[in-house]
Amino acid sequence: MAMIKSDRQDIITIYEATQRSGGLTSSLRQAYFDLSNSRHVITRLFWRDFIAQFRQKILGYFWALLNPILGIVSFLFLYSIGVLKPGQGEIPYPLYVLVGTTIWACLPGAMGAVSSGLQSQADLILRTKIPKLALAMSSLAGVFYSIAISMITMMAVFLIMGRWPSLWILAYPLLVLPMVLLGTAIGLMLAVLGTIARDLTPLATQGLSLLMYLTPAVYLHSSIESPTIQFLIKCNPLTYLIDVPRALICLDQANDIPVFLVVIVATVILVIVGLKIFYLLEDLVAERL
Repeated sequence: MAMIKSDRQDIITIYEATQRSGGLTSSLRQAYFDLSNSRHVITRLFWRDFIAQFRQKILGYFWALLNPILGIVSFLFLYSIGVLKPGQGEIPYPLYVLVGTTIWACLPGAMGAVSSGLQSQADLILRTKIPKLALAMSSLAGVFYSIAISMITMMAVFLIMGRWPSLWILAYPLLVLPMVLLGTAIGLMLAVLGTIARDLTPLATQGLSLLMYLTPAVYLHSSIESPTIQFLIKCNPLTYLIDVPRALICLDQANDIPVFLVVIVATVILVIVGLKIFYLLEDLVAERL
């Protein structure tokens, strides 16, 4: 990008096609630069969106605490009447489904926030020079706030049921960070591709809804009788992103930690790839808005 001052004292900004060239590491450096310089804008946008989502609601900010509970009501009802048979395990089912669905919610939450970040900030893209990555990531602050609220809600449910979570509950934001990173990676790609093909984001959302049934968020592995489905669950990387944190929080121990770490590394690589795709296509966004 270059600045040229004309005879009329106007400043003309020229964007060169090669400014986004480079490898994956260049995308990381550019992302750090964009987010660091836009941190104040991201903070202001977060508070604006956070206050707006509770405005004109009867329960106000209490919704933030109530949402995780409402998310498991349907599963608990089906479980209580015998329709849902998730299997028996060491973790009481209300805690099992609460922790599992709360961790799962980080994935579609992060994906939806990042993928819709550009379209929801279309006026700022057309009128300002704020980096598009900052606008896409600004909605992600709300996801981290939801994680903190969910952590408080889970601790309250543990105490109500007469159980104590392990000390891993204090590391809950770090345990669910891989889910957030995975949603961010997908969201970055959808943020630019979704402006070109508007049906990609709804398709990805529906795909995640179907993928949840292959992820043991609300049922135990042992409750599945089909060997084929069991194999698919075992090959599903999301299985380990949910099972390991849940086991650590509820039981203070977990199996498959090495696989969990491998999935984290793969997720970080996917984030870097998502950043590269984002920077390659971000200049097309303004044309499609």
